[in-house]
This record gives sequence, C-alpha cells and structure tokens, in this order.
Amino acid sequence: MQERSIKENIGAYKDIYSQLYSALKWKADKRTLMMIAAMYVTNSKEFHLKKYLEIADYIKGNVGAFSYLKSTQRFSIAATLDTTADDPKTSFHHFIAIYEKLIDNGFSRNAYSYIAAGTLLKVEPMRIDEIIQKTSDIYKGMKGHHFFLTDSGDYPLASILAQCENDSEEIVSRVEEYYQALKKIGFSSGNDLQFLSHILALDSEQSPNVKAQQCIEIKELLDNANHKTKKVYYPYIGMLSFLENKESEINNLLMINEEFNRDKLFKWNKEINFMMSVLFLMSSMTAMGDAARTGLNISIEALIQAQQAAMTASMTAAAVAASSSNGNT
Repeated sequence: MQERSIKENIGAYKDIYSQLYSALKWKADKRTLMMIAAMYVTNSKEFHLKKYLEIADYIKGNVGAFSYLKSTQRFSIAATLDTTADDPKTSFHHFIAIYEKLIDNGFSRNAYSYIAAGTLLKVEPMRIDEIIQKTSDIYKGMKGHHFFLTDSGDYPLASILAQCENDSEEIVSRVEEYYQALKKIGFSSGNDLQFLSHILALDSEQSPNVKAQQCIEIKELLDNANHKTKKVYYPYIGMLSFLENKESEINNLLMINEEFNRDKLFKWNKEINFMMSVLFLMSSMTAMGDAARTGLNISIEALIQAQQAAMTASMTAAAVAASSSNGNT
C-alpha cells in the first residue's frame, strides 16, 4: 500500500476502529480495539473485518480450554498475524511453536509470552532459537539491574531488543546507560523510565547523553504547551526524540491529539489518544536516514506491543478484583 498522509491515516484508523467496535463491543475493551486499529494503520495493511474475525475464531478453535487465547487476547493476536503474515492461519501454528520455545527457555505461561512470541514472527526460522536465547539473556540482564521493576510485562521489550544486532550484554549495558543518563537530568525512576530507556536503546546511532538531552527538550516543549508530561508518557517522549524540527512538529502533535480528544469515539481514552497522536505523527516522518527510520519503525512496534502488555495487566487485575469481589458476596 502507498504511503498515506497523517489525515488519511487518522481517517483509516477511525474507520477500522468503528468496524471493530460494531462487531466486538461486547467482547473486547475499547482500548484493545484502538490498539488493533493502530496496528493495521502503522503497518499500512488493509483491514477486512470478515477475514480478521475468521482469524480470531481460528485461534479460539485451535487452543486448549484454559489458554489465554480463548479470551479477548485472541483479538490482538489475530491482528498481529494478519499484519505480519501472508497466510495468518498457517503462521498461527508457527507462532505457537515460538511461544512454546519461550516457555522452554524459562518464560511463564502468560499473556506476555504470547505478545513476545508475536514480536518474533518476522525472525528467520533458522535464527529463532538463537534470538529466543538472546531474549532470555536480555530479560535476565534487565532483571539484574532492576530486580523490582522487571517482570513478565517486560518480555515483549526483551524480545524486540533481542532482534538488534548487538550482543545481549551490550544491549543490556546500553539500556542501563540510557536509564542513568535520563535519571541524572530529572526523569523520575520507575517502570516508565525503564520503558523509555528500552525505546532509546533501539537507536544505537547517538550517545545516551545526547539522546537524554533531546528527551528533556521534548518534555519541556510539552510542558510549555500546557500538556503536562505524566510519567506514563515517557516512552512516547523517546519516540518524539527522533524529530528534527521539534517545536513545529510538537504543535502538529498537539493538534492531532486535540482532534482525538474531541471525537466522541475516543474522548474517554486520553492517554491512548496521546500515544496514537505520537504514532501517527512519527509514522509520517519520511525525511530520515535509513538507520533512524529502522529504529523508529521498531520503536513504533515496541510501543504497540508494550501498550498491549500494559492493558493486559490492567484488565487481568480488574478481572481478578471482580472475581474476588464476587467470591466474597
């Protein structure tokens, strides 16, 4: 598909979301449907509702009774398969094989391992064992530096980082260098800062100190525009650090964000709206070097996959709380 303008991407996003909402509003969280729509748009993939629902049904019919993929997670996995494979149903069985290899390498049987498996679908089959081992090594390295911050929600980021050229020790070291550089200039410690350091580590072209300075410039521009940068926005600041004409592009970003916030379809999900605004602005950036473009494309994928992980965590927690509450009545 040819490249589309930001306006065309937003139009496609709204159209895909509307179709998904009409079909799945009683089966999936709105935020999940927003993420799925974004996956199609940022991958420049045509969306066909009938085909998409057939893939989701195929997944449900080919997993065990207690699989996470019997739940709403099958809808995001269906989108992953449809946007990355020519034959999604055949690719599903390859996906399950990757998932089982992750489990064999010490990963837990949970929703995050499925998301991580989805990020590895594009890896050449002859390299999959090597990359899975590297994923495990990176995750262990991350946990070594930040034991209490790192949990299974970081599996997808570890699997995306594992596809970088550097060896696992270099990657883990670089992530930590970014974390410390960002912390030194005023970013708050925690999960969001760790996520930001992961995003920045995908771009090996610039030093941690230079990249950290670019991030603080973005943060200040947003703050000065009365768009308070919550910690949850840290990873998106990492994406915006790719911008060259920062001031004018931030103004464009805020106009896109305001459009989403005014739209009756999306106005109740302002944090997701900000993420979408960043994704659509950045995916339209064409005047970039190959290395920066590659890093940006990977960063977009990382943000979407990690956001899926974050939503999975919140929905799982809500389900557990509801179950506990029902059990006490």
